[in-house]
Amino acid sequence: MPVGNSPMNSSNLPYYSIDTFISPQCGGNPTGVFLVGKFPEAAGMHRIAAGLDFPVTVFVEPGIKEHAAIRYFTATGEIPACGHATLAAAGLLLDQHPGSPVSFRTNAGVCITISMADGVLYMAYPKYPLETVSLGSDMLNALKIADYRYAGFCKELETLFIELPRAAILRTVDPDHRRLIKCSDTIKEVVITSVSDDPQYDFLLRSFCPWIGIDEDPVTGSVHSVLVPYWMNRTGRQEMKAYQASERGGEVFVRSLDDSVLIGGKIRISGYHGTEE
Repeated sequence: MPVGNSPMNSSNLPYYSIDTFISPQCGGNPTGVFLVGKFPEAAGMHRIAAGLDFPVTVFVEPGIKEHAAIRYFTATGEIPACGHATLAAAGLLLDQHPGSPVSFRTNAGVCITISMADGVLYMAYPKYPLETVSLGSDMLNALKIADYRYAGFCKELETLFIELPRAAILRTVDPDHRRLIKCSDTIKEVVITSVSDDPQYDFLLRSFCPWIGIDEDPVTGSVHSVLVPYWMNRTGRQEMKAYQASERGGEVFVRSLDDSVLIGGKIRISGYHGTEE
């Protein structure tokens, strides 16, 4: 994938580019991963992330006892968590130290544990509920949709979830991202979902996050903490496979547990960008 050459790369911090939620047909979500002995200042990490061509850039202090410390940045600033970036960082640590347990503590104090089964990396996330809402004309017009089956808001993720009547509608949605931003000061992301039109998947989704500088996220992990219980209630299945129908595409393996969900995907380390002599 192309990586921007920003003057901030003069920081001489080497990093890895890693694709998450990949499959033979899916490009997945690209992430920049920096392993650091100590976090740089937040402003410096933000400038580095803003200069790179990734939806999210992640910084990890792997030497922290018990849990590695992890922080996430987009072009607009620091965000509290990011599923695909967590998966990318875990895959890199496991590649460097096979068989070692991996867990992270976010800047908000949330601990995330990673496990592997059959070549798939899984993250454990809490289940989050939805509060049913009605969509106003501003939101419908910004998304350019005329109808929907259900809409709900998750305050923990600051995300609006919308089920559309058919997969064909989901695949062709083309939002006005600037207009979306003007619709709400409390929403940070809109996720649309539908039953899959491909028999190998249970449901489809797409994610729009212009509020944090990502018009459309290629593949999203954390939102499955809402989507898994939602679709489990609809289908009765505790294990499912989702497809994120973005331009790059992504394949997500999910499993519902009593109080949490497992969100899994495969990764590929696509590049190492070392210091220049």
